[in-house]
Amino acid sequence: MLLFGLGNLTYPGTRHSVGQMIIDGLAAKLDIRLAYESKIHTFYGETTRLTLPGAAQVRSLSLAKTKNYMNVSGPAVKATYEQKLHPASVSRGRQMIIIHDSIDHVPMKIAPRFGGSANGHNGIKSVIAAFGTKDFWRIRIGIGMPPRGALEQYVLDRLSPEELRYWQPGGGGIEKVWEAVIKIIEEE
Repeated sequence: MLLFGLGNLTYPGTRHSVGQMIIDGLAAKLDIRLAYESKIHTFYGETTRLTLPGAAQVRSLSLAKTKNYMNVSGPAVKATYEQKLHPASVSRGRQMIIIHDSIDHVPMKIAPRFGGSANGHNGIKSVIAAFGTKDFWRIRIGIGMPPRGALEQYVLDRLSPEELRYWQPGGGGIEKVWEAVIKIIEEE
């Protein structure tokens, strides 16, 4: 399973980069080292020692975040997926979870979903365009709507201190995302 966090690497700690923050938090939790791979423009790490509660078999899990900007992240996601997972076309999309910000959900809300539209999210639009399908898992991370003003500025603003604590290791959010990931893996 590939977990891919969307964001803008050059804007750490912002609402738009919460997906990448979560990948960093999961890497710390699972003791996975992310290393930059220039061929796929991605920070990538994996473990083959993942044992889920109640599961007999050990699974592999990959974590990744792109160096590319959010709006053009699709090609890097696809390159990582194809080069690292070597997926069969039948399972395409079911072995990948995209973690991204969502203005349609209140701050700190976690909303897993399989398939569906991009809901105006340019990073998801890019992934859909690269894969040619909407059929993949997403974990949408609520950042809320701007009270007023431009949406573009709102998503590039820093997370509140409360949100930053929540999405850091030990803050509670990483555990909630991990629970959602386990449920998805168990379904697949």
